[in-house]
Amino acid sequence: MKALVFLVFASPALAAPKIDLLAARPDPAKPEVVLTVTVTKSGGNCDIRLNFGDGKGRILDFGMATTRTLRYAYAKGGNYKVTAQGTGKMPCEGTKETAVKVAGAPAQKKAAEKKAEKKKADKKSASKKDEPK
Repeated sequence: MKALVFLVFASPALAAPKIDLLAARPDPAKPEVVLTVTVTKSGGNCDIRLNFGDGKGRILDFGMATTRTLRYAYAKGGNYKVTAQGTGKMPCEGTKETAVKVAGAPAQKKAAEKKAEKKKADKKSASKKDEPK
């Protein structure tokens, strides 16, 4: 009987940490998103696989932490579904998902467009210089 009572009280401590929260905070001017994942620690480490909704993902090892925050930049603007799910040898329990609306193209692409416009303007001014008067 004592062994049964011990198992009943010990089982919550043996349970894997549970995913409590997946939050996304997009930057309205950039394609960057700050993602926060929180787990309830009921003992032990756990791992989570984050899927960003664009075909890419990342594994987070929680170790002794209860919250992990990371930044992720999307290649294109749009609407994405981010999911967090336990994975690996020591998976966290549960699954969470959240929708993310991401701003337009990354800054590098906009810089390339500006460079192309400048090149076009330079070419235009060079052709005006070559015209006979």
